[in-house]
Amino acid sequence: MQDLRVFVIDNSIIFQNTMVQELNKRLPAGSLIEHAGLPTEALEKISVFKPGVIILNFALSSLLVQQEKFLPLLVKKYPQIPIITYGIMDSGQKTALVLGAAHYLKKPSIGQPMQPFLEKMVSTVLVVHGKTSTAAPPASPDIGGGAVVTKEVWNASQPVVQSPQPAPPAMTSFVTPPANAAQIDLIAMGASTGGTEALSAIITRLEPPLPGIVVVQHIPPMFSRLFAERLNTECKLTIKEAVSGDVVLPNHVYIAPGAKHMTISRMGTRYMLECKPGAPVHSVCPSVDVLFDSVAAVAGSHALGIILTGIGKDGAAGLLKMRQKGSPTIGQDAATSTVYGMPKSAFEIGAVQQQLPLLSIPSAINKIVK
Repeated sequence: MQDLRVFVIDNSIIFQNTMVQELNKRLPAGSLIEHAGLPTEALEKISVFKPGVIILNFALSSLLVQQEKFLPLLVKKYPQIPIITYGIMDSGQKTALVLGAAHYLKKPSIGQPMQPFLEKMVSTVLVVHGKTSTAAPPASPDIGGGAVVTKEVWNASQPVVQSPQPAPPAMTSFVTPPANAAQIDLIAMGASTGGTEALSAIITRLEPPLPGIVVVQHIPPMFSRLFAERLNTECKLTIKEAVSGDVVLPNHVYIAPGAKHMTISRMGTRYMLECKPGAPVHSVCPSVDVLFDSVAAVAGSHALGIILTGIGKDGAAGLLKMRQKGSPTIGQDAATSTVYGMPKSAFEIGAVQQQLPLLSIPSAINKIVK
């Protein structure tokens, strides 16, 4: 079974990376693995990578892409490629098979062992690949075994760069540069309706050492100060209402004052805050987009962006700019959002790299930053 190509699609960068690493350990030597977090990215890569098997997080199957649900679209575009789906609900199996998946595997819940699931995934990959092909799948004319393909190569209009080296005997993975390769020295967060509770749930669970954190919560003047003062009594980090001229210090959290937009600028190796009144953006001041735009421009890939519960779409465009600059990004999921508006808008335009339940976000911050 030479040149087995497996494509993993999961919007959680943590689980995506875990799946790729574990498949690397278990699949036959010479296998190739590629991965994507978003349907649009996946479609671009699949057309070039030409996988023999697709592994899909079933949670992405109903996202609309090109006016169709993602899983049926994959089945229609690539009927010859078996698709293995997985999800946390037993009830997903029937739907997955009806939509055209070859298999549905139950993903373990938090606290349950992953080993049986991963072993089952590998055996299922080998079974479906064996059923669909008794010989090696045709290699892409653009990509040779052992090549390392960077993110830029997936642009269909660009030539694919091949490694001159022969394929190594051990398994090779086609990889894109990790989104959080740069050291994170700033965390930017945005929230609206339900955000004070969400921010409290996250920040009270964070411990030093951490980079400075800047926060926009849609909140009236005076209440932003009271909110910061309350959080400061509950947290191991230092919390304050931001003022113009503040230098962003490690282990400090700066809450944007009500009725003032907050932006960052660089002062040597540190960041400085500016807070000033301005025209409402998305009908709000402070605006998450205003903060995220400045973070994307000034901090680039050295910042982590997080968007939480809230009405509307404030922050979505700014978070996308951050991700385009190389920042890792997190969005709160629908189940734990008071209002799944802002994180949904961000997710739908591809700004959210991993979508998580509220109480999973603190540990994700630690993993990305530390």
